[in-house]
Amino acid sequence: MQHILTTLTILFLSSFAFGQTEKGKVIFNERLIQDTHLVTSKMIYNVSSIQNGVYETKNIIPGQYDAVVSANATKSRKYSLFNPVPKDKMKEMETDRPDVTESAYTVEAGHFQVESDLFKHVRNRNNEMVNTGNVFNLGNYKLGLTERMDIQLVVPTYVSNGTRDLNTNKIINKTAGFDDLSLRFKYNIWGNAGGKTALAALPFLSFPTSSFSRNGIQGGIIFPFALKLQKGWDFGSQVETDIVREEDNCYHPDFACTFTFGKTISAKVSGFVEGLATYSTYFKNAGIYANGGLIFSISENFNIDAGFNYGINKDADKIYFTGFSFRL
Repeated sequence: MQHILTTLTILFLSSFAFGQTEKGKVIFNERLIQDTHLVTSKMIYNVSSIQNGVYETKNIIPGQYDAVVSANATKSRKYSLFNPVPKDKMKEMETDRPDVTESAYTVEAGHFQVESDLFKHVRNRNNEMVNTGNVFNLGNYKLGLTERMDIQLVVPTYVSNGTRDLNTNKIINKTAGFDDLSLRFKYNIWGNAGGKTALAALPFLSFPTSSFSRNGIQGGIIFPFALKLQKGWDFGSQVETDIVREEDNCYHPDFACTFTFGKTISAKVSGFVEGLATYSTYFKNAGIYANGGLIFSISENFNIDAGFNYGINKDADKIYFTGFSFRL
């Protein structure tokens, strides 16, 4: 009987002790309690909090209150370039390579990530001419600025291009050197903290730093989307608009759209298949590509990969590459 009276008394007093309930928090005696229970010396009082519209409760025993409050304070901490995400709280590494479809996720705040084509070979045929290109160490250097944004610098270390006349089998044009730098910002609109879907915006600018061409400042924007499927499958897609300076020294828009399916094959190996469609408003032509590749995870912070972008159109590029990704 005494236990029942004690319980009723606590319930009655708590109805006055609680203030307003807001999204994600419950106020008790003007002290913030989040995702916790009020502990008395004789019982555990169940306090529900609202997280994203869902009531959540947790049971703690006497003596755990300070630890729970400390854990909740850690969860609500904002990470940034100068307050990095602790290594034990970092998510699985997400990369923009090796498929054409960019990742919808950003680099962890305060951490550095490198993604690079160690070697890329590009080849296409146009009438009686064959154009080839070799790219060495096309690196994307990325730094996490906030929990939703990173900055990226794309550096084409060395590029060699050549054109061969099939009738004479002679090289009629050859260039080599450093190519244009690109500066990119990625902002995750939703999904960085978890969930089945994610969307990001990735605006970029390229600067005329090439030693062999004069393209001027160019730019564009990409919207990558990600969807987690079941049984180790993932889906990704993006739409892209580029503003390109063409041979007439005027700027023209180009468009691209992709979709990609990724599959975890084993603990260390995954793969992807991808479709890519491009359209040039200047040349009035479209390109269709079938892409694929494999990713090998050497560790949780280091991958190597290899793949291809195979142009189905007669004059579309055929691209073969190998590269790596790592983060610090």
